[in-house]
Amino acid sequence: MAKRISKLVSIFISVMLIFTLISGCSKPQTEPSAQKQGEKVTITIWHYLNDRDKLMKEFAQEYEKKTGVHVDFQLYSGDQMGSKIQAAAQAKTLPDAWTGVGLKPALSKLIEGGYVAKVNDLIPNFGNWRNKFPQNVLDQISFTQGDGFNVPPGTYGIPLDVNNMQFLYNKELFKKAGLDPDNPPKTWNEFLEYGKKLKEAGITPFATGIGTWVGFSLLEPYEWAYLGPDKLKEARAGQITFKEAGFEKVLNLLVEMRDAKMFAEGVATMDLPTAEQMFVNGQIAMIFDGSWAIGVFNSMNPNFKDYGVFFPPKDDRASYPALIPGGIGAYFVVNKDSKHLKETVDFLVWLTEKDQQIKYANESFNLPANKDAIDPNKLLPQTAAFAKEMDKVNPGMPPIKNPRAEEVLGKGIQMIVMGQKTPPEVVKEMDEANK
Repeated sequence: MAKRISKLVSIFISVMLIFTLISGCSKPQTEPSAQKQGEKVTITIWHYLNDRDKLMKEFAQEYEKKTGVHVDFQLYSGDQMGSKIQAAAQAKTLPDAWTGVGLKPALSKLIEGGYVAKVNDLIPNFGNWRNKFPQNVLDQISFTQGDGFNVPPGTYGIPLDVNNMQFLYNKELFKKAGLDPDNPPKTWNEFLEYGKKLKEAGITPFATGIGTWVGFSLLEPYEWAYLGPDKLKEARAGQITFKEAGFEKVLNLLVEMRDAKMFAEGVATMDLPTAEQMFVNGQIAMIFDGSWAIGVFNSMNPNFKDYGVFFPPKDDRASYPALIPGGIGAYFVVNKDSKHLKETVDFLVWLTEKDQQIKYANESFNLPANKDAIDPNKLLPQTAAFAKEMDKVNPGMPPIKNPRAEEVLGKGIQMIVMGQKTPPEVVKEMDEANK
């Protein structure tokens, strides 16, 4: 996953630089050419989904048999996508569609340059189609009046998959500790008790990539739960202190896990791939990870399937609902000047229909974007468990006044886990850094 994040970040940076140049160039409008009678329609789609290239081409073959429209999926590495888009935009030879790179900042540059179609008017019964997706997913590729972007309101992408982060647990290890494998912890107190019982049975209860970005993600659900959206926004913006917002309570959860001896040895500096390998090997009972872990575990050991998923346990001391990290994954952008605009949109909408989404989810180990595809009888149980909580994904962490405060938090998380600092000490340092 770290490689995947790194790749997406590098793509995002290159694309932003490219679109800054592109958006300043004038672009003459061209009329779509009429299709000659009897001529086969071919639509071209660029993508960087290396692990799904074969699957996407299978969908293309199936669609051609159904409609006669030939879909040419062309695979490029993430690093190539930026230069390909630059050259094609300047030469006015962009494909009919491509997998989007980045979200609103990058997407808005493309739209301002006149290269992206708004799909509202292109998809029949758009309102009904839109309702098939979680609102918080389409919001990430939609623009509204007054949102700070110089883009006409509307939706400018077609989602393929989504993701979120939750806890996963090894059912066999739960059984060994005398725990019900079909009833994971639902409250924070139960979570700590489960950890104690696992430890008493000689099983290491928990690990994750606390030494990386995952440490922040582990706390996110409880930042929303304890602070609520208003105080969280105000604290990160520097309008109130993190101490005033109650951030010490969030960090104290790490103390409670540490005191319950839940952490694996070395977890403070552990990366996510190490924790994932430990989970697959049966060395830890629980891990905090993303929905993409289903595919990671399968690649590590295809026979490892006896594990479940549970939502971050509810802490009764918190006043607000927990909201998990996540959002849109892969999505498609349509060329505004495609010669086959209707055929392109029709194909991409077909990809979002229930049957295709179920096949996509089961074969790619990604969550379906279409809510209708969340069928426990047809999806892998882990996929269904992740997908059904997409309505509890947070809208994204509010901007922080000084990024230095997040650096302090990252180091503070590690120090708390190791018992070398207290939550009040870390919060004080965060407030000093966020001035």
